[in-house]
Amino acid sequence: FTSFTATTSFVVFGLLDMEYAPICLVLGFTATIVGQIGLFYLMEKFQRNSYIAFSIGGIVLLSAFLMTIQSLLSMADSGGPKPPAGLCTGKE
Repeated sequence: FTSFTATTSFVVFGLLDMEYAPICLVLGFTATIVGQIGLFYLMEKFQRNSYIAFSIGGIVLLSAFLMTIQSLLSMADSGGPKPPAGLCTGKE
């Protein structure tokens, strides 16, 4: 449900590149299946539910780290921070 809502928002605002959509769909389903099977295996083997929290925390940490790197690279490439633009500001 959440991914459907996010995808719909990207389509409505014209931010989804339709050439990448099928690849991302397959990648998303594959990653979900591998993650579900792997997490189920760990939880059954070690009898601990904390792996769910650890996996979510790890993904959030990885996301924050990668966004920081992307931001630093963008600032270095453009010579500094850019003024706000995009959907929230109404500017392009």
